[in-house]
Amino acid sequence: MQFFKNINRLLSDPEKRFDLFVAFPRFYKLFLNQRLHFLWQRFLVVILLVLIVAGLFGPQDPARNGMLYLCWGLWWPMVILSLFFVGRMWCGVCPFPVAGRFLKACRLSLEKTVPKLIIKNSTGIAVIFFMLIIWVEESTGMKDSPKETAWLLIVIWAGATFCALLFANQSWCQYFCPLGKLMGIGASISWIEFRPDHSSCRQCTTYACYKGTEQLSGCPVSLGAVKVTNNLKCLVCGHCLQLCPHNSPQLNVRHPLSELIIRKGKLITCTMLVPFLMGSQLARFMDQNIFNLMDRIELVCLYDWVCQMGLYAVPLVIGFILVHVIISYGDLFFGIYHDELMGRFSPMIPVVLPLAFAGELVSRLNYTFRNLPDFIPTLGRQFGWETLERLTFTIPEWVYPTYGVFFIFLSEIAGLYLLQKFFVEECEGIVPLWKYRAIQVAFFALFGVYLCLMSTGWHIPSINIMLLFQ
Repeated sequence: MQFFKNINRLLSDPEKRFDLFVAFPRFYKLFLNQRLHFLWQRFLVVILLVLIVAGLFGPQDPARNGMLYLCWGLWWPMVILSLFFVGRMWCGVCPFPVAGRFLKACRLSLEKTVPKLIIKNSTGIAVIFFMLIIWVEESTGMKDSPKETAWLLIVIWAGATFCALLFANQSWCQYFCPLGKLMGIGASISWIEFRPDHSSCRQCTTYACYKGTEQLSGCPVSLGAVKVTNNLKCLVCGHCLQLCPHNSPQLNVRHPLSELIIRKGKLITCTMLVPFLMGSQLARFMDQNIFNLMDRIELVCLYDWVCQMGLYAVPLVIGFILVHVIISYGDLFFGIYHDELMGRFSPMIPVVLPLAFAGELVSRLNYTFRNLPDFIPTLGRQFGWETLERLTFTIPEWVYPTYGVFFIFLSEIAGLYLLQKFFVEECEGIVPLWKYRAIQVAFFALFGVYLCLMSTGWHIPSINIMLLFQ
């Protein structure tokens, strides 16, 4: 009963926190001994190896290779969904850095310091990598090619391993990983945060949590609990619990929008990645639900992937420009995007960020549910098990609008809550009412675009908005 009372307080006050380590000591012990992290990570390494082997050496017919659904239909949607509940914990058990850690343990790493030029531009580098992955994924039919999917996994794994051979610590996770940047931004709307108890940290003189000791190395991303101020960079790996003599680290349940209220779009990763992420979603919804863009592009290009990427760049750019314009003019209408303490920030980024991740989740779940009925028969065809080939079923069409409308409307409520919070409290008396209403209209327009593009893929005439124009 007390637990639910604490949750109610969190929902009513963004400043409240509830420490899970204090409430559930066994949970603290799981993080402290790292056994659960170790088991999960090794399990995911096995899954990664299975996916790569199945992609490279298994059947290349999508209807006869289950690795495509395991990767695109289960793995990736589950990662996105986990952001809302456990933050960036996925990064703490990610299988990609494992080979690099093994090589470091064998003293095969050069342990060089990452150049300052790379550190300064690391966000831009990671965002470019992410843009490239989305662009290639959608424009080349990668989700229908086991071999191409396997090579994508190999490239990411090779990048993490190469960085481990060259640089100290987990530099790939810290500076280069495109998925890590996305996870960090998504974790900003998580119920969970990993934070230090600053009163305990003030007593510390060794800062072992990020420097390490003679027995244990420091934080793998050079943070340590003492430096964690947001969910963007911390891997929530629990390594610092073994190093801290003051029991400073806390795993808090919080109001899921509290970090957006505090940061106000200050983090440059958000301002760079969110517009492209949303623009790519609009392009994907247009492709999947209205114009069947990729089918037409493939016919025009005669399956030349260079031509396909060039033509698919057009809807990506259009979607990016639309979102960027709404964000930019929203910031201008706020009239407040710089102050002495915060520096430059974007009030519109936190307003649209919940919509960005709701759209990403819906986009990925569309693949999950559309292909779920054929997953078991695909395994049957792959391994020659006739019994599994007959185990098929259909998903009712009402399922698609159910989760689609739920997540999109939930993000709309979150965005409006943040907008009102900024107008009434953060910018009290500064932003005129008519400008506030204009920002609301722009936000509703973006929400309407999402709902319109999504609804055309549900095939239910009563809510199929595009039928009104046919």
